[in-house]
Amino acid sequence: MAILMWVILASGGVAVVTIAAQSPARAWALIPLTLIAALVYELLWQPRVTVDDEHVVLDDLFYTVEIPWTTVIGVDTRWALTIMTPTRSYRSSAAPAPGAFVRTRVGRDSNSPQVGRDGSVRKSDALGTDSGDAAHIVRRRWMELVESERVPIGRADLDRPVVLVHRVALTAVALLSAASVLALLSL
Repeated sequence: MAILMWVILASGGVAVVTIAAQSPARAWALIPLTLIAALVYELLWQPRVTVDDEHVVLDDLFYTVEIPWTTVIGVDTRWALTIMTPTRSYRSSAAPAPGAFVRTRVGRDSNSPQVGRDGSVRKSDALGTDSGDAAHIVRRRWMELVESERVPIGRADLDRPVVLVHRVALTAVALLSAASVLALLSL
């Protein structure tokens, strides 16, 4: 989706440059296109969930949170992949729960704690959905690390997740937003 949006924005940029060749005042129209391209990056390209032996990393809209395994006390998928710690929960926009019109093949192959009496799995935990696939990977790694005793027990209240704000992206979007308003007013 992001690549498609960038192709459309690039073709719009080419059109603006062509028009600006005849009327240089129209070059200001490139600023709103640049703003939209930056927002596409932050909204569609940037969000991701990364799992390693030390952390679960949620790269989200305008921030990244590194959650040490020692602080993880639960994984949920009600609205999106959510990692729970003793102090707060962190939701990932990279792994949203499926909408009402999504049909999933719900099987018994998930390690979800949300298995019903009949063996059914909540739709947001089902494999084949963004939230379900991400939760499956996170839970599987978490269980592997706990079972191999690589996650020390009793440190959940001592360690803290690290939140890194994407200051450059926030500043760029704020400046491009202000410049876009001025550009649109001058057109």
